[in-house]
Amino acid sequence: SFGILPFSRGLVFRRGLHLSPFASGFTFHRGFRIASPNNNGAEYIKGTVNEAVVLPPKDKVAGSYHWDFERLLSISLIPLTIASVIKGAHPITDLCFGVILPFHCHIGFDAIITDYFPPHRSPGSNKVLTWSLRGATLIVLYGCYEFNTNDVGMTELVKKVWNA
Repeated sequence: SFGILPFSRGLVFRRGLHLSPFASGFTFHRGFRIASPNNNGAEYIKGTVNEAVVLPPKDKVAGSYHWDFERLLSISLIPLTIASVIKGAHPITDLCFGVILPFHCHIGFDAIITDYFPPHRSPGSNKVLTWSLRGATLIVLYGCYEFNTNDVGMTELVKKVWNA
């Protein structure tokens, strides 16, 4: 049986032998349980399997609101692309592409950074990569602005590359 380090705090996993009732009687098996030390170091199991899960409070920058915003950006690219194909180059569609596309890419790359460099496992890498992504997104937004105002625009660029 594995124990808990005496200096550990909070919830930790402990592996040990447990007595489980089955149809043929009681048997011993190895398993994991969540244990938490109390004030004098003794362990107890917090909660039972029949208690409801305590959910964290709703946060507007995480969870479903964030997911809804991601889907809104993704879905808005579909009619924008169709309008650009049908109507051709237009300053409003170029403006929308120049704003929505960098934000769409930013959210995707941010999800990659969060998945592969989580802040609890590699806080330094996560912070450097997140701030690098933010800086790159600002540069791309400025580049899209310059390209749309001083050059042919995003829609015309795609049309020229497509026909090249």
